[in-house]
Amino acid sequence: MTTSRSLAFLLGAVLLLLAILGLITYSSNERTAQAEQKAQELTQKLEDAGLRAPASDDVFIRTFGTDGGNVCDNPGTALGHATLLSLMTNGASHVGQRPVVVDRRLIQGQLLIMETYCPDKLDEYRDKIEDLDFDDVIKN
Repeated sequence: MTTSRSLAFLLGAVLLLLAILGLITYSSNERTAQAEQKAQELTQKLEDAGLRAPASDDVFIRTFGTDGGNVCDNPGTALGHATLLSLMTNGASHVGQRPVVVDRRLIQGQLLIMETYCPDKLDEYRDKIEDLDFDDVIKN
């Protein structure tokens, strides 16, 4: 009985230590002048394109920081391309799933984010999507 209590105490101490270590090393996107400037720039680009932007730039600052976060990590990878294509379907599953023609505005936000935060990766992403068929299918 003493061994199981010792083991439980040891495991609890290790988990507590790992939780404290995780909290200490956790880093979120900080509010910097550069992050604020890029968030304002993205908001302006979205509004100019006729797209909605969040009421507060805090969403962009926390999500994209100064480097674009996950959006700019590997935008032109095969997995990213496959994920994009899987979203451009009729919504069915398995054998009923079919690709559909979508409106270009569905990817316009992604392009504006990349233009703002990682313009060096924008051409690579455009190469991946240039063969897709788009049409004006969203009614205003």
